[in-house]
Amino acid sequence: MIRVHERRTRRCVAAGGFTLIELMVALALAAMLSIMIMMISTTAQETYTQTVQRVEVYNQFRLVIDRLREDISNWIPSQELEYYTDGKGKAARRNFHYEPGEEVVDQRDEHGAGVVDGGTIGKYDEYAYIEQAHYRSIEKSQLESGDRNGKIHDAYRMYFRTMTYIDGQVREANVEYLLADPGKRKGWINGVPPPPRDVRPEDVRNLALYKVVRYLKINDRILMDINKVPIERRIIEVATNVTDFRVEYTTQNSFSRSKRVGGPKFVTPEQDYDGPAERATRPVRQRKRAGEVAYRYRKEFGYGSVSLSKKFDLATATPAKFGDQGLTNLGTLSEPVRIGFRRNPNIVFAELAPGDQIYVFTQSERGVQRAGGNSAGRLAAFPAGTYSVKSNTQGMLEVVEDIDSSTWGSQDQTGIYYKAAFLPAAVRITLRMVDNEGLNPKTMQQVVALRRKTR
Repeated sequence: MIRVHERRTRRCVAAGGFTLIELMVALALAAMLSIMIMMISTTAQETYTQTVQRVEVYNQFRLVIDRLREDISNWIPSQELEYYTDGKGKAARRNFHYEPGEEVVDQRDEHGAGVVDGGTIGKYDEYAYIEQAHYRSIEKSQLESGDRNGKIHDAYRMYFRTMTYIDGQVREANVEYLLADPGKRKGWINGVPPPPRDVRPEDVRNLALYKVVRYLKINDRILMDINKVPIERRIIEVATNVTDFRVEYTTQNSFSRSKRVGGPKFVTPEQDYDGPAERATRPVRQRKRAGEVAYRYRKEFGYGSVSLSKKFDLATATPAKFGDQGLTNLGTLSEPVRIGFRRNPNIVFAELAPGDQIYVFTQSERGVQRAGGNSAGRLAAFPAGTYSVKSNTQGMLEVVEDIDSSTWGSQDQTGIYYKAAFLPAAVRITLRMVDNEGLNPKTMQQVVALRRKTR
């Protein structure tokens, strides 16, 4: 019998069969290989998903940064940022400059009122501005690491005039960039979501960067009725998942004697408020509102105003000395008419460079009072107008245009009002974004040069 069993086993082995132990070992090896393949596939899928999410974030970064850089690099310095109807002000005359009372009547569209006034009904912005604001939030990545402390984020706002691409054309328009919270059901103003305040972890990814564009639409209507100003507005969601939007700028007082080390530095409006290069352009700290985590600071890029109610230092115009005629005293230097400030630490027009435009006027040009009771008195007044800066000598501006001071009796013209917009030399944009799950935060910066200043 034993020999018969051995012969049967040999025949089974020879026929290619497996024993029970061999089958169990084979099944175990197959299970291990399956688990290894599954783990490799899962890891590969996770790696692929994370790579796709990172690529999406970086693609959004590139698109947003490119759009910001294009608009900011085309920033146009404007003394009259908003739109106005010339000749409808208190002086009731056309002078190609805004006067109080010439604001365009507010319009309404499908988003509500505020089409013209920059989203703020009844307010006229003369200059471009950067407004600093913040909000508090706890992100998912913080919760995963056990950190439940609120983090302060940047939610800046930027409003300026530029050449931008809209409705299939490149147009001169007023552009406003702001970080908004579209998830808030309340607080929308004129179709624009409110700024973020306290944001929950699951809502961080819903924050978005918005672009509001307002431009003058040239059509038959404006040709037939010059008193009508057709303003078009577009509200564009530039990018979602934006958690931080920060705008810094350069500022410098080249005439200051302070011991500052290095050249111009990028500053926030708050830093410019704490240590202004020039007090005339110091940002304004606004009243802290309920629910805000910090003060708001607003930097306006301009000198003076046409609103006589605004309080600011008035300039002086000095008459020419030994002009083109009568150069008999060669021992005295010839000086042209200059406008500005001497021995005034608050303002030296440090941000104005050759080629900038400045509108200079007196109260008589605002319809408040006349300079003198007769024609001789009116002729002796400073000639109001727009002038091009030629040079800046310690705060005293020499302009390109000729100014006749022969009727001034060698006396200074005091109480001179002025209005001039300027550009910073460069702007630095900082964006922070997360993926669609609210994770993997990434930060990117871009420096945009606006112009080279010559002194």
